[in-house]
Amino acid sequence: MSLVKFDVDGQLGYLTVDNPPLNLMSQGVIDEFEEAVNQAGSADIRALLIQAEGPHFMGGADVHVFQGRSAAQARAMFARSLAALARLEEFPFPTVAAVQGLCLAAGLELALGADILVAAESARFAQVERHIGTTTLLGGVQRLAERAGAARAKQIIFDGDQYSAQRFADWNIVNHVVPDDELRPFAERLARHYAAGPTRAFAAGKALVRGYLDGGIRNADRAILESATPLLESADMRLGVATLLELGGRNFLGKAQFTGR
Repeated sequence: MSLVKFDVDGQLGYLTVDNPPLNLMSQGVIDEFEEAVNQAGSADIRALLIQAEGPHFMGGADVHVFQGRSAAQARAMFARSLAALARLEEFPFPTVAAVQGLCLAAGLELALGADILVAAESARFAQVERHIGTTTLLGGVQRLAERAGAARAKQIIFDGDQYSAQRFADWNIVNHVVPDDELRPFAERLARHYAAGPTRAFAAGKALVRGYLDGGIRNADRAILESATPLLESADMRLGVATLLELGGRNFLGKAQFTGR
């Protein structure tokens, strides 16, 4: 049985973790996650939904992956995993994570790799690494700092406490909180909505946000010249402009059928 699988339905890709009962990040999950990310990056898709089977998104790492490892071995292992997460973040299309149940440690770090995080009302989030004497090894604290600020990120890793989906939404970590039975339908509708959008424009927008996060406003402003100006020659922008001119501002919304080109 695959622990992590990648599937495609139309223009939407699905990356699914299935390692019951807690979907722990075992060595097998690490290896298959890297392969699934590579498959998603090579697929002809326009959005990706990240999800997990069972009652919990991910209960953290299987601590057997840490037992007896040297610092050099850990460095090699996490270098691969960090590269896979970076590739996920850099996909030129929107990514959505659907989170239910426990989302702890490595599970939260995986969810934070998505552009948009959707959580069930009963979901619980935490970076619990302090309890085994380590810190976030897959980039969790810095990604929390991007979303919630440095002080809040430090609180989350220092306390090691569990937080509700609504609390994480209040802290700008989670984008949407939905009733438990609406999680999958809502997240899939959202991902399909993005998949039907102007994919090149979304990619440019992601690049500008990354430019800002990495180098500030001026860096992002310079990135407009590389990432955004080519959109004027894209089929989607030309269609969008033509549709606006034809139908007018009150009638054109949702009428352009974007192709991602």
